Amino acid sequence: QSTPQLFSKSAPESDGARLFTHAVFEEFQEEYKCSTNTLTSRGFSESNNMELNTVKDALRNRNFIVQYNPGTLESSCTCKLFERRGVPCRHILWIYLGNGLEKIPESSFAKRWTKDALRDIKSNHKGCVGVGDVDIIDKKQIEMTKLWSEVHETMGVLIGREKEHVEDLCKLIKEFREKLLPSVPPMTKHQELEELLGCATNNEITILPPKISKNKGSGKRMLSNKAKAVACASKPKRMCNNCKQMAHHDKRNCPNPFVERPPQNVDDEEEEEEEEEEEEEEENEDDELED
Repeated sequence: QSTPQLFSKSAPESDGARLFTHAVFEEFQEEYKCSTNTLTSRGFSESNNMELNTVKDALRNRNFIVQYNPGTLESSCTCKLFERRGVPCRHILWIYLGNGLEKIPESSFAKRWTKDALRDIKSNHKGCVGVGDVDIIDKKQIEMTKLWSEVHETMGVLIGREKEHVEDLCKLIKEFREKLLPSVPPMTKHQELEELLGCATNNEITILPPKISKNKGSGKRMLSNKAKAVACASKPKRMCNNCKQMAHHDKRNCPNPFVERPPQNVDDEEEEEEEEEEEEEEENEDDELED
């Protein structure tokens, strides 16, 4: 990577440009500018080999306390920028400038934001991890870690080389894989699932389906308007005593308005009652057939 543009020719800023990536250096450079322009000292004390510096921040109009150990060069600030972002804050940089430090101590920057963050990364057969995080169980796993390191280094060498070199490497890997395949039986889906989960699956099923409950009215289907009309049309028509028409209704549910008729004698009224009783009996029989 190219060297970014510097605000000054001071040693701490040059050291930050050498350490940090471009994106992180922009944040570091902004903190460095503020450390040279907007900070003043408000107090100093010592306690247990630690220097306690009270720094006045003009931009925030607040005082921050910086703890600095001259022996180990370790420092911390109450603004907690380093804990949140992994970059030294302006208050810590101001203390470094006051003590004449030319390089940023390793305890004041996070390794993940540096240009050399990937150089010390090793890998195992499960993926890329840090050197201190590799879980070494046996010699085979150590050899697998070395193999991944060789693969990463080889891929770095192949960058910018001729196409034939890449094809030769692919051919060698393919031939070696074909040589190993006959001796390695294919994994079943059950074994792949166990390897993915990292534990053995339980074949015993203790959860059973719930019992089917029959509630009141279950098993009957609601009829649509069309189905009701079809069922009504299939019934025989009868005489309505109100409108005197052959239809699928009677006097009680006749859609026509009530028709007033002249008074009749007793015999006619008895005949009418008999007809109504017959109609009611027919309706009851039809309802029983539908059920």
